[in-house]
Amino acid sequence: MSDARSPARRVELPVLCKFLRCKSGYGAIENNTAWQLGISTTEAYWCLATMEAFGPDDSYAHATVCQGGRACYRRDSE
Repeated sequence: MSDARSPARRVELPVLCKFLRCKSGYGAIENNTAWQLGISTTEAYWCLATMEAFGPDDSYAHATVCQGGRACYRRDSE
């Protein structure tokens, strides 16, 4: 149970590839958790560049891997 007197816990969201999408990408998943954290075991992700569950580099599309450092990663500003 949550205590109304306790401050809300802030979690920094990762900066994800602009091509990553998921079925709950316009809201929150269970317990009001942001989809960008990639913690849901039932979330379905896909890449807009391939329109598949994997990216242009043939690695799977997921919030935990579609981040900076991946060869096909693109920031929102690119």
